[in-house]
Amino acid sequence: MNDHIQKILTRHVIKTGSIDKADAARIVLLFSLVERAVQQARLICRNGGFSRDITLHAIMACLADVRWTADYRTYVQDDIYKNGNPLKGRINRDIGFRIREGIGAVVETTDGKVVPVKVLGSIIQSYSPMASFDPAAVEKTDLEWTEGQI
Repeated sequence: MNDHIQKILTRHVIKTGSIDKADAARIVLLFSLVERAVQQARLICRNGGFSRDITLHAIMACLADVRWTADYRTYVQDDIYKNGNPLKGRINRDIGFRIREGIGAVVETTDGKVVPVKVLGSIIQSYSPMASFDPAAVEKTDLEWTEGQI
């Protein structure tokens, strides 16, 4: 419910011009990047490709998309592979959380604890492995934050 309220309020603030156009564009870009990553994860799951590494596979699929990669670079305002960028931290955490939520995943645990998988040579440093997903959750295909949707 909170996510839905956030989207309604964000759209309202943007439509009414209550925030600077550049800030509004960054917000839309953030939501769009995250949403497209979730859609990649859903597509992978629908096509039978779910694995514990779904987050990494979805990000790899996004990076294969020239437009997504350019948009990500615009958002992080730096080399996309460079560590230590606080803008990357925010979006990457959001991508991971939204993928888990968007596919209805259950996070894999060991002795009741999530053990993150470390990653080298990617835009992310680590991710939480997934144990399963909800087939009904991956059927959603509409995009809310693409150009012209606000």
